[in-house]
Amino acid sequence: MEIKSLAHTPISTIVSTLNHAFSDYFVPINFTEEYVNERWVASGVDYTLSFGVFDKNELVGFLIHAINFYRETKVAYNASTGIIPKYRRQGLLTKLYEKAIAVLKEKGIQKSTLECITNNERAIAAYQKVGFSIDKKYHLYKFEWKGIEVETEFEIETKTDFKFSDFSLLQNYLPSIENQDHFLEKYKHNLIALSIFDTKERVAYLIFHKTSKRIHRLGVKNNNWEKYGTVLFSGLPNGNYNIINIDSENQNMHKFFKKMNFDNYIDQYDMSFDFAKYD
Repeated sequence: MEIKSLAHTPISTIVSTLNHAFSDYFVPINFTEEYVNERWVASGVDYTLSFGVFDKNELVGFLIHAINFYRETKVAYNASTGIIPKYRRQGLLTKLYEKAIAVLKEKGIQKSTLECITNNERAIAAYQKVGFSIDKKYHLYKFEWKGIEVETEFEIETKTDFKFSDFSLLQNYLPSIENQDHFLEKYKHNLIALSIFDTKERVAYLIFHKTSKRIHRLGVKNNNWEKYGTVLFSGLPNGNYNIINIDSENQNMHKFFKKMNFDNYIDQYDMSFDFAKYD
């Protein structure tokens, strides 16, 4: 078997292997090439710094890296990793990272981050063996929204033309790497912003993808979800939504989501690896 860059591997081949690798995953997955391409372009995936395991000419495992900034640090974000079932338990994840870390360090990148489902104990152990440690925990939610009517003096506004800086004072948690401004900017044309105003002051907002119905960001003034949360969601169109990567430390948000009967269907760990520890 050979480990090499994915720079010359067709995206169709990568997506096919991805779906095969995740065919027995905790959450059913069947990604389309269009969805993966949009998400990875937004994430800043660099295929020259992403790697695959090839058995002869067949791609049997992969490590996809998006190169970007998290806070002030340039990082290699693990956008996806997978090994197809037949090739697991052969130490291929470790071998992928051995190859990747050497190349990333040559490019001046000193840290990698990833997200891993909390009950995927085998994967967590494998990442920890490589050198990753757990930094924080995220809750993820899904719900079917059929709309509600509320009596309110607040004004509800929906816009497709907005600036992320408009919402900076309402951020109740640090967004995960794929939900930060510079990521979302790359497919902003597919995003809708919903805002609540008290007189002329914006007091709540959420941003969702008009096709996938994924809520990428949301926040309210003073983290007061009891006051603003119901009004905010009353402006949401009907549909099946999911909210990803809400920091588990924000108890106000999670208390409100529980009150709304949103399904906390899965949790994830945010993990990171400082390559200096590898020396």
